[in-house]
Amino acid sequence: MGERVVVTGVGAVSALGNDARTQWNALLRGVSGVGPLRGLAEDLELRSGDRPLAAAQVRGIDPGDWITDRKAARAMRLHTHLAFAATGQAMTSAKIHPGNVDADATGITLGVTMIDYDIADLELAARRSLRDPIGFDIERFCRTGWRAISPMVSIVMLNNATLCQIAMQYGLHGPNASFSPFGEAGGQAIGAALRMLQDGDAEVMLAGGVSPRLNLSALQRMLYLGIVARTADPAAGSGRPFDRDRTGTVPGEGAAVLVLETLPHARARGAHVLAEVLGHGAAVGVPPGPEPHPPRTAIEQSLAAALDDAALTPDRLGCVYADAPGLPSGDAVEAAAIGAVLGRHAADVPVTSAKGATGHLLAAALPLHSVFAVHSLVEQRVPAITNLLHPEPDSNLDLVRDRPRRIGAGTAVACLAGGFRGQSECVVFGPFEAKGT
Repeated sequence: MGERVVVTGVGAVSALGNDARTQWNALLRGVSGVGPLRGLAEDLELRSGDRPLAAAQVRGIDPGDWITDRKAARAMRLHTHLAFAATGQAMTSAKIHPGNVDADATGITLGVTMIDYDIADLELAARRSLRDPIGFDIERFCRTGWRAISPMVSIVMLNNATLCQIAMQYGLHGPNASFSPFGEAGGQAIGAALRMLQDGDAEVMLAGGVSPRLNLSALQRMLYLGIVARTADPAAGSGRPFDRDRTGTVPGEGAAVLVLETLPHARARGAHVLAEVLGHGAAVGVPPGPEPHPPRTAIEQSLAAALDDAALTPDRLGCVYADAPGLPSGDAVEAAAIGAVLGRHAADVPVTSAKGATGHLLAAALPLHSVFAVHSLVEQRVPAITNLLHPEPDSNLDLVRDRPRRIGAGTAVACLAGGFRGQSECVVFGPFEAKGT
């Protein structure tokens, strides 16, 4: 074990609000950011059953608030705007700026969900490749049509482009890495940042994740996977983590970033410490059936490994932020896995999830839960699970429902996330005093 690592700043954007505090307050009040899918760039009306798909979309982000290069901002996609907003908030929260940190010892790790073409990216090229009477002419496309595709399209779709843009604006020259594509990516980003700091490779790391913009390609992928929830009426009730009537997950947009520092560095600059990163665990297994989620063994291993890395026993947990995307079998498997690791303490550790209110932010899901976990530690409160009306009758977990719950001082919080191909990630946070000062 190397240097202790602390959290000194957080930033987040989701359908619940455009800053971390607004989202936290909304979550405590039981507000949902889920509504009918609106404003699809392709101007299509996708339907689930006989209603428009439910989605948790971000509104009102002005890239000019966070991005200094206006020309570059115009070429960026929404996911990069979201990541800049979360990063800027986190750095402001931590009182970090290029002038008070060593650029060579400051890095960034980011989970980035798969970036997709918009139909508009290809529309002009397609139109210029039409020839009567055959319609689309591949020879015409190869000869002239392809020239109508902007060269910027291939650049903005790179999964490390967002990270690079942030690093260039803030002059971050230290370690960096991008991870993708789904719910595991944000946990991998935080875990990698933790190790880089512990090993002395950096003094400050920005770590987090960003979802894709909800366009046709992103939605088609989730529909193909068969994980999208049936839309309720009203749509806000569509995502139902751990509820017996859950039907799937709700696609969501957003980003979340944490500023992590070595304890000596934070002390040296007089930073206000919000929490400590105590441990990280990861595992992978074969999805147990047609529904894509980690197997029970992988979830157990990642949670147990994170607790072991944190040198904590289950009774020291004050709360678990479960992945709980609302998948019929996935949530049940996760509940069984959490119960198995907690053992005789399962009924005493509150378990929650924000996905009923925020939708599934994929690579940003665990980072957003991590931001909420930091708030839980600071305020000693755990938000209730949105839309949890009828918990599974055979669950032995203490699922938080109806209203927020208090947690004890000095206890830790575990955050779980799963990928769609069997990966499971877990990060454990604790109050700064948990290991002494």
